[in-house]
Amino acid sequence: MFNDRSVWLHDPWLSIFALSCCAIVGMIFLTCATLLISVVRKLLRQASLRTIHGPPSVSLFSGNLTQMFNHGAAKFHKHLNDTYGRVYRITGFFGASVLVISDTHAVANILVKKDGTFERAPGIVENNRLVWGPGLLAATGAHHRRQRKMLNPIFAPRHLRSLVPLFHRVTRQLVLVLRQLTADEPREIELVDWLGRLSLELLSQGGLGYTFDSFNPNAEEHEFAAAIQEYMPTTSSLYVFQRIAHLLPRWPRFLRLCAFRIPSAKLHNVIRISDIIHKYSVRIFEEKKALLAKGDEDFTRQLSEGKDLISLLMRENEDSADDVRLPDEEIIGQIGTFLFAGTETTAVALSRILLLLAQNSDVQERLRSELNNASVPHTDGELTYEALSELPYLEAVCHETLRVYAPVAFISRAEDVAVPLSRPIETSDGPLSAIFVPQGTDIVIPSNAINRSKDIWGADAEEWKPERFLSPFPDSVAKARIPGVYSNTMTFSAGGSSCMYVFIVSPLLFGVQPDLRHITSGFKFSELEMKVALSHLVRSFRFSPSQAEIVWKYGGITTPAVKGTDTYGPKLPMVVERL
Repeated sequence: MFNDRSVWLHDPWLSIFALSCCAIVGMIFLTCATLLISVVRKLLRQASLRTIHGPPSVSLFSGNLTQMFNHGAAKFHKHLNDTYGRVYRITGFFGASVLVISDTHAVANILVKKDGTFERAPGIVENNRLVWGPGLLAATGAHHRRQRKMLNPIFAPRHLRSLVPLFHRVTRQLVLVLRQLTADEPREIELVDWLGRLSLELLSQGGLGYTFDSFNPNAEEHEFAAAIQEYMPTTSSLYVFQRIAHLLPRWPRFLRLCAFRIPSAKLHNVIRISDIIHKYSVRIFEEKKALLAKGDEDFTRQLSEGKDLISLLMRENEDSADDVRLPDEEIIGQIGTFLFAGTETTAVALSRILLLLAQNSDVQERLRSELNNASVPHTDGELTYEALSELPYLEAVCHETLRVYAPVAFISRAEDVAVPLSRPIETSDGPLSAIFVPQGTDIVIPSNAINRSKDIWGADAEEWKPERFLSPFPDSVAKARIPGVYSNTMTFSAGGSSCMYVFIVSPLLFGVQPDLRHITSGFKFSELEMKVALSHLVRSFRFSPSQAEIVWKYGGITTPAVKGTDTYGPKLPMVVERL
């Protein structure tokens, strides 16, 4: 039968099958050939980088990447920083060199002085487009600047100030739930789950004017919340797909069909998560668009009274000139991006703060005293935007936590450039005072290495001490000239790479960040969320550690877990006592 060519010519289904097989084989061959050429060219360009010291590669395929990105990778990162210092080289895919740079002079040149020269890796940009749509995480160059220009005004202080009553209202819902759970006696509660629900509602109501009804103790977890929570654990081992995404043809339906033919449950789950996020993003956008069409009166009757960020964005967009106006699909992309960027990350940041307060009861009592003694102009006990800004110890607790427990930022080279160092480093060829970075070389900027540098912050740099932010910094901090936008740290990066939306902390997402003229942007939204939440939680409850030992798993987002368990998702049991 298979030798009879007439069968193939006259049977349309067999012909379609044969053509499909040929197309798939051709695409695989073309992708592999393109990848091989790209690898060979990169290795030739990077010959000069091999004189820079670094750890030995442990894999011909992935180099040191499996060591860099696993649940226990934080210890490996510290070992590298302690052993190799401010600049070292690790091995990436197929032997490619990856530079890790924490020299503040070099970082300032990369992120500020040469802003625009360094771009995110094309594979990551394409991966973001496929998962989240054409939002800020999937934009580069002029397209990225156009989106930023439209988005920056919605994070202005006057808009954030208007959200404070809404943040109080949402946080009170969580306080009521925890009061019910601890009505009779102190109780061990899985806190990170409730903080995740709080984070989702703060972002969805304050950012989108939409509620997922997260505070019903008997309700199952909303599918959108579950999708957001699953994304980073699911994708943490899919960095191969992320790196080659830009080599694939931009045919969504064809790529979807091929993806389901690949025997990878995690890849299939990413598609499911993307579908859920897109469904709700479209739903929220259509509801907003319908209200906007009805006029201002209907628009202000919604949940957030039209003060949420997406409502403001849609109004700004409606009044903008055609050359800067964002198309509907880009606004839809911002919705999913906004929720992803801040939901779990803010929950994890609050989890970290509450655990530290539980482990340091003196700090917790001092913070509670400051909050109880704060000037409250309203009888309901809610602190205003101005009052929250005038609490130095609350500010110190937030700043010190984000200094010690910061993300890692990645960027990727766009063109050949020389990067000067603050002082020379030793290489196998002798001292080197500047590094020539070839086109396409990935650069890792480890925020923790800068934020915890003993040369900058002193011998106690790795210790958590909120009092550090209540007195003048040592002269070494000023001399380091840290280019970050957040309190002399690199937690939210710097320059055109600084954080636009809340916490972009994933090492698999290459820095999406604000113009220095608009530094009161996304991280201010996140900080305001944390301050409002802490103002209620610390005054209403006393937090103590549970008997379980908590460890922090490194991944796209560093999350808490109970040592010795292999449960999916973050876990943080804590004893909560009603005051």
